[in-house]
Amino acid sequence: MSANVTAVGIDLGTTYSAVAILDEHGHPEILPCSEGERLVPSAVFFDNDQVVVGQIAKDAAITDPDNVVLFIKRQMGMAGWHYSYQGQSLTPTDISAFILKKLKKDAEQALDHPITHAVVTVPAYFDPDRRRATQSAAEIAGFKVLTLLNEPTAAAIAFGVERATKPETVLVYDLGGGTFDVTLMRVEGKEITILATDGDHQLGGKDFDDALMRFCVQCFREEHGFDPTDDPHTEQMIRKDAEKLKRELSVRTKTALRIAAQGHVSRIEIERERFESLIKVKIDITLALVRTLLQEQKMRPEVVDRVLLIGGSTRIPAVRAALHQYFGKPPDTSINPDEAVAHGAALMAAKKINELYPESVSEAVAVKTSDLMVADVTSHSLGIATVQPGNPPRRYHSILIQRNSPIPAESSRDFLTSEAGATVIKVTVYRGESTKLEDCSPVGEFTLSGLPPNRPPGKRIRVTVACGENGLVQVSAIDIETGLQAQTEVSYQDGQNAHHVSARQRWMQSQKVE
Repeated sequence: MSANVTAVGIDLGTTYSAVAILDEHGHPEILPCSEGERLVPSAVFFDNDQVVVGQIAKDAAITDPDNVVLFIKRQMGMAGWHYSYQGQSLTPTDISAFILKKLKKDAEQALDHPITHAVVTVPAYFDPDRRRATQSAAEIAGFKVLTLLNEPTAAAIAFGVERATKPETVLVYDLGGGTFDVTLMRVEGKEITILATDGDHQLGGKDFDDALMRFCVQCFREEHGFDPTDDPHTEQMIRKDAEKLKRELSVRTKTALRIAAQGHVSRIEIERERFESLIKVKIDITLALVRTLLQEQKMRPEVVDRVLLIGGSTRIPAVRAALHQYFGKPPDTSINPDEAVAHGAALMAAKKINELYPESVSEAVAVKTSDLMVADVTSHSLGIATVQPGNPPRRYHSILIQRNSPIPAESSRDFLTSEAGATVIKVTVYRGESTKLEDCSPVGEFTLSGLPPNRPPGKRIRVTVACGENGLVQVSAIDIETGLQAQTEVSYQDGQNAHHVSARQRWMQSQKVE
């Protein structure tokens, strides 16, 4: 790929992130960070007027925990979360932008030329709010986002392009540091058709770390009579050791963790069997989501040709054993669970650049990506809040696009106004599978204004909901009688509109990130 227009694939992870590019021969290649590592911890350390991202930031969580932010991916799209830094109220989008700026800077250093474009991956089960927040973070960091790509789809691209030899029904089991996705798809070489997806964006390896921490802390308390995690420094040390313990128990049957606090020390031995009992409930949740997904598609486990593992937490023997037992065959471990997502994103990035700037790619890259085809689905049902007549009237969720609909998707429906004389109508977009609003989550809202005064109720408003290939949502409304149409941009819950992103881009340019 030539230096004039360069695109990378980015796996923006909860615990670790990675950047990949297609070399001139069409092979995906992980770009090392400035410290020489292939994976960058998704940790941000606010060291006075300097922002540090990566391993140094992760290590600083022990000595300076109040100034380190970890696991920010779990907060994406949440309007109520903020971190104060130099008079600024930083959102999860801003924190993620620091991580992405570090990735961009180091990738440019590795390639020795600027990087302008990127494909950024997200969990398949991310809702529109979280997707928009992720795209905004990349834009604030200085990228032109070619598309957002679901992580299991990215892994399937890496597998299909590099290894697939025959058409298969593939289930991608993606258990990362902070999120879980399960996606069912047909893989026919470079043609990938997503059938359905489900998941939990608050389940991952961090929960396994937490389970180990709780067990070890309880052992310490029983021996010494106090909680060592009352000290934030000790808490972060225990967290770091628990993560190390988890990794060791994937290759050893027994290991130990040492806790020292206030002059007291405990050495706690943990066998793999104990660890597996601590995390069994979380693994069972993932299997329940797998079963539900297959049942919704009216498929039995034996119909699945291959179970593809991605995400570092799939290295845990108990995870692999549970999947082996359920499917009656061992899961596929042929791809690197830490790097496959970035590889797939790099392939998609090269495809997009080949379509936009064919002069920027080599012949080998063009051949490798030209016939790559991906058909994805919506991860949630989408609709709007409406009013059902009655005494009293009842607000409910009117679904326009069903979950697991092929995307891009678009659906229109006519609704009747319920109030007399309304000159402004607010349309609130929801995502969720229930018709009860209290069981669903708002995505955003916009208004249809300027309607004629003194109109009776019962006037028709046509609402259209569209979901693009990157999972972002657009909504429009038109008043049938007057032809008046509302603007289509949804005001997302985290406030990441175009004006805000532009302002944050200028701010980010003034920030030094190491």
